[in-house]
Amino acid sequence: MIRPEAAAWFEIIAARDDAALALESLASAGCAEIEPIDRATAAGELFARITGWTSDRERLRACLERSAARALVHFPPPPEGMQPPILLHNPGWVQPFEIFTRMVGMPGRFSADPSGVLTFVAPVIFGYMFGDVVQGAVLVVLGLLLQRRQPMLRLLIAGGLAAIAFGFVFGSAASVRGAVPALWVEPLDDPLAVLIAPIVLGALILALGLALNGFEAWWRGAFARWLAGDAGFLLVYAGILLTFLHRAGPILAVIGLALYVGGRVRQERRAVAALTALGELLEKSAQILINTLSFVRVGAFALAHAGLSSALAAMAVATGNRVGYAVLLVIGNVVIIAIEVLVASIQTTRLVLFEFFTRFFTAGGREFHPLPSPSPASEESAHESKT
Repeated sequence: MIRPEAAAWFEIIAARDDAALALESLASAGCAEIEPIDRATAAGELFARITGWTSDRERLRACLERSAARALVHFPPPPEGMQPPILLHNPGWVQPFEIFTRMVGMPGRFSADPSGVLTFVAPVIFGYMFGDVVQGAVLVVLGLLLQRRQPMLRLLIAGGLAAIAFGFVFGSAASVRGAVPALWVEPLDDPLAVLIAPIVLGALILALGLALNGFEAWWRGAFARWLAGDAGFLLVYAGILLTFLHRAGPILAVIGLALYVGGRVRQERRAVAALTALGELLEKSAQILINTLSFVRVGAFALAHAGLSSALAAMAVATGNRVGYAVLLVIGNVVIIAIEVLVASIQTTRLVLFEFFTRFFTAGGREFHPLPSPSPASEESAHESKT
């Protein structure tokens, strides 16, 4: 998880005749990205002022020094009420997963960017529903071939690798059960275990979302308020889940209950607030338990995938000859890939956006839109006008 960073506000004082040259220099390749707000406003008879946001102070300063423009730059505090744009500083292998964030909107200034977390969460959910060694390899190849035409399809690489891993876990390759040894279980042999595992994963994902909400409260300077409220809810949720594994679970839930109710009473300074807090906590606990159970659909789709693969393998065997077996198996795998890529992608997106993001994510940020580099045609025309 990488927190969004805001751009820095800058002011450039340039000679009036050099204002356009300064902007052109800043937009050239190799210079810092800037988002100008006022491209050139009057600052006297001899000077013009350029203001805006930059992604890199030092590169901006160095760019102006290299240019022929007579200009000075400084970085004062931004004007009151001016909302800074948001930059997502993610490495290249994380950037494809920013698409989930952008579906909802840019994170607010004090909201977490979950793209880094999604590099693990999204492929695991997708791969669990699509567990097959050969089909996963096909997705990886498609992602590698098509990523330059459509960068979003780089997600197929991560999803395909996860599908390959779960293919070995479930012992499935090219829709043939037992084609590779199952490292854990073949889905149709133990469907209950296949259904329970995603629920455990979902509980961890939702608990992570509640914890991220605490980090955001820390960034906003409202951590004490979070401790007196949602921290108790997180403990109640963890205690309920732990009840199935350890006797300490109910104790943890009671501590969370006391923290949540006590925090509300301290905030409102009324005893009746305890009843309101208790009702809210019961409602939120019931809702998050329902949300946790919704992850069972991941296991259900894994079973559906296994059942469809088993039916395809049986039909291929029923052809009675090798050619028919191979042709039907190839066609069937192509159909399964086409259908289940869509289905698994939709389900993964739904769980990420409607179950995970709702625990912490707050949109409202404004994306940084840098000044585009001048086109060769515009540079030539500018040069001709000068001459």
